[in-house]
Amino acid sequence: MPIGPANIVIVPQLKKGQLVRVRQGVVGIRATTGAERDVWYEKFHADCRAGRDVPYDSGGEPRLAPDCTEVSFSVGKCLTVTAAAASYRRIGKSWWQSPKGGLCQVLDTVTGQEWLVSKRYLEVL
Repeated sequence: MPIGPANIVIVPQLKKGQLVRVRQGVVGIRATTGAERDVWYEKFHADCRAGRDVPYDSGGEPRLAPDCTEVSFSVGKCLTVTAAAASYRRIGKSWWQSPKGGLCQVLDTVTGQEWLVSKRYLEVL
């Protein structure tokens, strides 16, 4: 890959409490709550009882509830930084996988939920 001005990405220096704006579409990720997993299992068991086709993995085991959820943030969305440095590992990744760096934890002021997003897609207001 050639190196030049078009390939340079400036990652902002973030601090807790700063207001940031999404400058390019980005996906936020967070751990699912126990209540969200319970709702998923209730729907899964209702589908089983109703005789609907229930997906199984290659080993014939029923699917497990997701341990994380994602959301897409559009360009211009304003968020508040709650942790300037965060790790992907804390939301259910296997212990042998190394954590993903370059993330920060932000608060969506509309929903009140905290998400992990890549710093490179944010700009400080």
